[in-house]
Amino acid sequence: MNRLFIAFFTVLTIVFATGEKAFKHEKNILTVLNEYMSSVDNKDIDAMLNHLTIPIDLHFGSGRVVTVRSDDELKNIFQNWKNSPRSNFNSTVLRTVSVEETGIVNNMLAVADITYDRLDKDGNTIKTERALYHFVKGSGYYAKPLKFIWALSTRWARDWKIYMISNIDTEK
Repeated sequence: MNRLFIAFFTVLTIVFATGEKAFKHEKNILTVLNEYMSSVDNKDIDAMLNHLTIPIDLHFGSGRVVTVRSDDELKNIFQNWKNSPRSNFNSTVLRTVSVEETGIVNNMLAVADITYDRLDKDGNTIKTERALYHFVKGSGYYAKPLKFIWALSTRWARDWKIYMISNIDTEK
């Protein structure tokens, strides 16, 4: 009986010890993502900038990756988007969200793989899209060695920001 109990307890310990643990910053990243999406829905570029790093990499469709190097450049891109048919939606609803830690430095980089619906005023789905939102703790990780070491050692006090957005084709 004791052997059976020990074997059962050992199996349970192994099963629960090897189970996937949620990324400890997932809740913070989801908060930033929801605030950013709300800013996009409101077409508020200044609020969007609060959640982005500059430079930021954008990759939409099959075109080349665009690296935006200033707030003014991003505002210009946003204004063109705002005046295009792609901005003709009322709100965004996240359908699926998966947040994973990335990179070799713990608690510094993460990616959110999301699927979302763009809705009209009546709540009807206009389109469904999928995108990867890449997050960094702080304002970026490309820096001279001393600045990088400082960012790394003070990352616990920094906010999560989006440093790259790329869409994924949902068509089959």
